[in-house]
Amino acid sequence: MKKAIFIIFSLCTLVSCQQIQRDLTRNAVLEMNGNFLYLDEIERVIPAGLSVADSAKYAESYKKQWIMGNIMYQKAKENVGNSKDIEELTEIYRRELIINKYQQQLILEKLKHIPEDSLLSLYQQKKESFLLKGPLIKGIFIQVHASSQGQDSLSTMLSDINDDNLESIMRYCTGNALKYEFFTDNWTEYSKIIENLPNKIESTDPALSRGTIVQQSEENNYYLKVTGLCKAGEPSPYELIKDELYNILLNKEKIQFITDLRQELYNEAIENGIVHFYENEE
Repeated sequence: MKKAIFIIFSLCTLVSCQQIQRDLTRNAVLEMNGNFLYLDEIERVIPAGLSVADSAKYAESYKKQWIMGNIMYQKAKENVGNSKDIEELTEIYRRELIINKYQQQLILEKLKHIPEDSLLSLYQQKKESFLLKGPLIKGIFIQVHASSQGQDSLSTMLSDINDDNLESIMRYCTGNALKYEFFTDNWTEYSKIIENLPNKIESTDPALSRGTIVQQSEENNYYLKVTGLCKAGEPSPYELIKDELYNILLNKEKIQFITDLRQELYNEAIENGIVHFYENEE
Protein backbone atom coordinates (compact mmCIF):
# COMPACT_ATOMS: atom_id res chain seq x y z
CA MET A 1 0.00 0.00 0.00
CA LYS A 2 2.84 2.40 0.93
CA LYS A 3 4.57 1.61 -2.37
CA ALA A 4 1.40 2.39 -4.32
CA ILE A 5 0.99 5.71 -2.50
CA PHE A 6 4.62 6.58 -3.22
CA ILE A 7 4.22 5.78 -6.94
CA ILE A 8 1.09 7.93 -7.20
CA PHE A 9 2.84 10.77 -5.34
CA SER A 10 5.84 10.45 -7.64
CA LEU A 11 3.61 10.58 -10.70
CA CYS A 12 1.83 13.67 -9.43
CA THR A 13 5.21 15.28 -8.80
CA LEU A 14 6.41 14.40 -12.29
CA VAL A 15 3.42 15.90 -14.01
CA SER A 16 3.69 19.07 -11.95
CA CYS A 17 6.93 19.95 -13.75
CA GLN A 18 5.81 21.37 -17.09
CA GLN A 19 8.16 20.66 -19.97
CA ILE A 20 7.32 23.19 -22.66
CA GLN A 21 9.70 21.67 -25.19
CA ARG A 22 10.21 18.02 -25.99
CA ASP A 23 13.67 16.59 -25.31
CA LEU A 24 14.63 15.32 -28.75
CA THR A 25 17.50 13.27 -27.36
CA ARG A 26 15.03 10.97 -25.58
CA ASN A 27 12.23 8.70 -26.79
CA ALA A 28 8.89 10.28 -25.89
CA VAL A 29 6.01 7.90 -25.13
CA LEU A 30 3.26 10.32 -24.11
CA GLU A 31 2.53 14.04 -24.10
CA MET A 32 -0.18 15.79 -22.15
CA ASN A 33 -0.59 19.47 -21.36
CA GLY A 34 3.02 20.18 -22.21
CA ASN A 35 4.37 17.33 -20.10
CA PHE A 36 6.26 14.45 -21.70
CA LEU A 37 6.70 10.91 -20.47
CA TYR A 38 9.87 9.31 -21.82
CA LEU A 39 10.71 5.67 -22.39
CA ASP A 40 13.73 5.75 -20.05
CA GLU A 41 11.49 6.94 -17.20
CA ILE A 42 9.31 3.86 -17.62
CA GLU A 43 12.30 1.53 -17.95
CA ARG A 44 13.72 2.79 -14.66
CA VAL A 45 10.64 1.79 -12.65
CA ILE A 46 9.99 -1.66 -14.16
CA PRO A 47 11.08 -4.24 -11.54
CA ALA A 48 14.00 -6.46 -12.49
CA GLY A 49 13.26 -10.08 -13.34
CA LEU A 50 9.89 -9.59 -15.02
CA SER A 51 9.12 -11.46 -18.20
CA VAL A 52 8.65 -9.54 -21.45
CA ALA A 53 4.87 -9.90 -21.17
CA ASP A 54 4.77 -8.78 -17.53
CA SER A 55 7.10 -5.85 -18.28
CA ALA A 56 4.72 -4.72 -21.02
CA LYS A 57 1.75 -4.91 -18.61
CA TYR A 58 3.67 -2.95 -15.98
CA ALA A 59 4.58 -0.29 -18.55
CA GLU A 60 0.96 0.07 -19.67
CA SER A 61 -0.17 0.39 -16.06
CA TYR A 62 2.50 3.03 -15.39
CA LYS A 63 1.42 5.05 -18.45
CA LYS A 64 -2.19 4.94 -17.29
CA GLN A 65 -1.21 6.11 -13.81
CA TRP A 66 0.88 8.89 -15.36
CA ILE A 67 -2.10 10.13 -17.38
CA MET A 68 -4.41 9.94 -14.36
CA GLY A 69 -1.88 11.82 -12.25
CA ASN A 70 -1.58 14.50 -14.93
CA ILE A 71 -5.36 14.90 -15.13
CA MET A 72 -5.69 15.06 -11.33
CA TYR A 73 -2.95 17.67 -11.12
CA GLN A 74 -4.52 19.86 -13.78
CA LYS A 75 -7.96 19.64 -12.15
CA ALA A 76 -6.50 20.42 -8.75
CA LYS A 77 -4.53 23.34 -10.15
CA GLU A 78 -7.66 24.78 -11.77
CA ASN A 79 -9.60 24.59 -8.52
CA VAL A 80 -6.90 25.27 -5.94
CA GLY A 81 -4.23 27.18 -7.82
CA ASN A 82 -0.83 28.02 -6.40
CA SER A 83 -2.09 29.17 -3.04
CA LYS A 84 0.36 30.53 -0.50
CA ASP A 85 -0.25 27.69 1.97
CA ILE A 86 0.70 25.08 -0.67
CA GLU A 87 3.91 26.94 -1.43
CA GLU A 88 4.71 27.08 2.27
CA LEU A 89 3.96 23.36 2.75
CA THR A 90 6.11 22.52 -0.28
CA GLU A 91 9.03 24.46 1.15
CA ILE A 92 8.60 22.83 4.57
CA TYR A 93 8.51 19.38 2.97
CA ARG A 94 11.59 20.15 0.88
CA ARG A 95 13.50 21.34 3.94
CA GLU A 96 12.53 18.24 5.93
CA LEU A 97 13.67 15.96 3.09
CA ILE A 98 17.07 17.68 2.95
CA ILE A 99 17.45 17.61 6.75
CA ASN A 100 16.46 13.95 6.91
CA LYS A 101 18.94 13.01 4.16
CA TYR A 102 21.73 14.85 5.97
CA GLN A 103 20.84 13.20 9.28
CA GLN A 104 20.85 9.74 7.68
CA GLN A 105 24.31 10.38 6.21
CA LEU A 106 25.65 11.40 9.62
CA ILE A 107 24.04 8.40 11.32
CA LEU A 108 25.68 6.01 8.84
CA GLU A 109 29.05 7.67 9.49
CA LYS A 110 28.84 7.92 13.28
CA LEU A 111 26.81 4.86 14.30
CA LYS A 112 28.30 2.14 12.11
CA HIS A 113 29.41 0.00 15.03
CA ILE A 114 27.73 -0.74 18.35
CA PRO A 115 30.07 -2.46 20.86
CA GLU A 116 29.28 -6.06 21.78
CA ASP A 117 29.36 -5.25 25.50
CA SER A 118 26.61 -2.66 24.94
CA LEU A 119 24.44 -5.31 23.30
CA LEU A 120 25.14 -7.79 26.09
CA SER A 121 24.30 -5.18 28.71
CA LEU A 122 20.99 -4.42 26.98
CA TYR A 123 20.28 -8.16 26.79
CA GLN A 124 20.66 -8.46 30.57
CA GLN A 125 18.26 -5.55 31.02
CA LYS A 126 15.66 -6.70 28.48
CA LYS A 127 15.89 -10.51 28.37
CA GLU A 128 12.73 -10.99 30.46
CA SER A 129 10.86 -9.25 27.65
CA PHE A 130 11.94 -11.92 25.17
CA LEU A 131 10.56 -15.14 26.62
CA LEU A 132 10.44 -18.29 24.51
CA LYS A 133 7.05 -19.60 23.42
CA GLY A 134 8.51 -23.07 22.86
CA PRO A 135 11.68 -24.96 23.88
CA LEU A 136 14.91 -24.83 21.88
CA ILE A 137 17.75 -27.32 21.72
CA LYS A 138 21.36 -27.62 20.57
CA GLY A 139 23.12 -30.92 19.97
CA ILE A 140 23.51 -33.93 17.69
CA PHE A 141 20.94 -36.47 16.54
CA ILE A 142 22.02 -39.81 15.05
CA GLN A 143 19.98 -42.78 13.84
CA VAL A 144 21.83 -46.01 13.02
CA HIS A 145 20.87 -49.60 12.31
CA ALA A 146 20.96 -51.72 15.46
CA SER A 147 23.60 -53.99 13.92
CA SER A 148 25.98 -51.20 12.91
CA GLN A 149 29.52 -51.59 14.21
CA GLY A 150 31.33 -49.08 16.42
CA GLN A 151 28.40 -47.90 18.52
CA ASP A 152 30.31 -48.30 21.78
CA SER A 153 32.94 -45.94 20.42
CA LEU A 154 30.20 -43.59 19.23
CA SER A 155 28.66 -43.49 22.72
CA THR A 156 32.05 -42.69 24.24
CA MET A 157 32.66 -39.81 21.82
CA LEU A 158 29.16 -38.40 22.40
CA SER A 159 29.76 -38.41 26.16
CA ASP A 160 32.54 -35.84 25.78
CA ILE A 161 32.17 -33.60 22.74
CA ASN A 162 35.25 -31.67 21.58
CA ASP A 163 36.66 -30.45 18.26
CA ASP A 164 38.65 -33.63 17.65
CA ASN A 165 35.96 -36.22 18.28
CA LEU A 166 33.35 -34.03 16.57
CA GLU A 167 35.15 -34.76 13.29
CA SER A 168 35.30 -38.46 14.20
CA ILE A 169 31.56 -38.49 14.92
CA MET A 170 30.93 -36.84 11.56
CA ARG A 171 33.00 -39.48 9.78
CA TYR A 172 31.12 -42.25 11.62
CA CYS A 173 27.78 -40.75 10.59
CA THR A 174 28.86 -40.41 6.97
CA GLY A 175 29.66 -44.11 6.81
CA ASN A 176 27.02 -45.63 9.10
CA ALA A 177 24.10 -43.36 10.00
CA LEU A 178 20.68 -43.72 8.43
CA LYS A 179 19.95 -40.15 9.45
CA TYR A 180 21.84 -37.50 11.39
CA GLU A 181 21.76 -33.80 12.25
CA PHE A 182 24.48 -31.62 13.76
CA PHE A 183 23.07 -28.50 15.40
CA THR A 184 25.62 -27.80 18.14
CA ASP A 185 26.02 -24.20 16.94
CA ASN A 186 22.39 -23.46 16.11
CA TRP A 187 19.36 -23.29 18.36
CA THR A 188 16.68 -25.52 16.85
CA GLU A 189 13.00 -26.02 17.67
CA TYR A 190 12.81 -28.85 20.18
CA SER A 191 9.78 -30.45 18.51
CA LYS A 192 11.57 -30.81 15.16
CA ILE A 193 14.34 -32.88 16.75
CA ILE A 194 12.27 -34.94 19.19
CA GLU A 195 9.91 -36.09 16.44
CA ASN A 196 12.80 -38.23 15.14
CA LEU A 197 12.79 -40.36 18.31
CA PRO A 198 10.52 -43.43 18.60
CA ASN A 199 9.58 -42.42 22.15
CA LYS A 200 8.77 -38.79 22.73
CA ILE A 201 10.39 -37.02 25.65
CA GLU A 202 9.27 -33.73 27.20
CA SER A 203 11.68 -30.80 27.28
CA THR A 204 11.28 -30.71 31.08
CA ASP A 205 12.50 -34.31 31.49
CA PRO A 206 15.58 -34.37 33.79
CA ALA A 207 17.15 -37.00 31.52
CA LEU A 208 17.95 -34.27 28.99
CA SER A 209 20.29 -32.57 31.42
CA ARG A 210 22.36 -35.74 31.71
CA GLY A 211 23.73 -35.31 28.19
CA THR A 212 22.95 -38.23 25.87
CA ILE A 213 19.59 -39.88 25.26
CA VAL A 214 19.63 -43.36 23.74
CA GLN A 215 16.46 -45.04 22.46
CA GLN A 216 15.85 -48.24 20.54
CA SER A 217 13.29 -49.59 18.11
CA GLU A 218 13.14 -53.05 16.57
CA GLU A 219 15.66 -52.19 13.88
CA ASN A 220 17.41 -48.96 14.86
CA ASN A 221 19.20 -47.16 17.65
CA TYR A 222 18.73 -43.42 18.24
CA TYR A 223 21.24 -41.10 19.89
CA LEU A 224 20.48 -37.54 21.00
CA LYS A 225 23.38 -35.59 22.44
CA VAL A 226 22.11 -32.43 24.16
CA THR A 227 24.63 -29.59 24.32
CA GLY A 228 22.13 -26.83 25.08
CA LEU A 229 18.50 -26.57 26.16
CA CYS A 230 16.18 -23.60 26.66
CA LYS A 231 12.71 -24.30 28.02
CA ALA A 232 9.49 -22.52 27.12
CA GLY A 233 9.05 -19.41 29.24
CA GLU A 234 12.79 -18.84 29.64
CA PRO A 235 14.58 -15.84 28.08
CA SER A 236 15.49 -16.27 24.44
CA PRO A 237 19.19 -16.97 23.83
CA TYR A 238 21.26 -13.85 23.17
CA GLU A 239 22.34 -14.84 19.67
CA LEU A 240 18.72 -15.23 18.51
CA ILE A 241 17.70 -11.69 19.43
CA LYS A 242 21.03 -9.94 18.87
CA ASP A 243 19.80 -8.21 15.69
CA GLU A 244 16.67 -7.00 17.48
CA LEU A 245 18.76 -5.69 20.37
CA TYR A 246 21.01 -3.94 17.86
CA ASN A 247 18.02 -2.15 16.29
CA ILE A 248 16.69 -1.11 19.71
CA LEU A 249 20.06 0.34 20.68
CA LEU A 250 20.58 1.93 17.28
CA ASN A 251 17.21 3.70 17.36
CA LYS A 252 17.91 4.91 20.88
CA GLU A 253 21.32 6.23 19.89
CA LYS A 254 19.88 7.79 16.74
CA ILE A 255 17.45 9.88 18.79
CA GLN A 256 20.16 10.95 21.23
CA PHE A 257 22.63 11.64 18.42
CA ILE A 258 20.19 13.87 16.50
CA THR A 259 19.15 15.66 19.71
CA ASP A 260 22.79 16.37 20.60
CA LEU A 261 23.58 17.41 17.02
CA ARG A 262 20.73 19.92 16.90
CA GLN A 263 21.75 21.39 20.24
CA GLU A 264 25.40 21.62 19.18
CA LEU A 265 24.52 23.39 15.92
CA TYR A 266 22.20 25.73 17.80
CA ASN A 267 24.93 26.63 20.31
CA GLU A 268 27.44 27.25 17.51
CA ALA A 269 25.02 29.52 15.69
CA ILE A 270 24.43 31.58 18.83
CA GLU A 271 28.14 31.77 19.74
CA ASN A 272 29.16 32.77 16.20
CA GLY A 273 26.56 35.51 16.02
CA ILE A 274 24.71 33.96 13.09
CA VAL A 275 21.38 34.39 14.89
CA HIS A 276 20.14 37.90 15.70
CA PHE A 277 17.36 38.40 18.22
CA TYR A 278 15.20 41.51 18.06
CA GLU A 279 13.36 42.90 21.02
CA ASN A 280 9.88 44.13 20.19
CA GLU A 281 9.23 47.59 21.58
CA GLU A 282 5.84 48.03 23.12
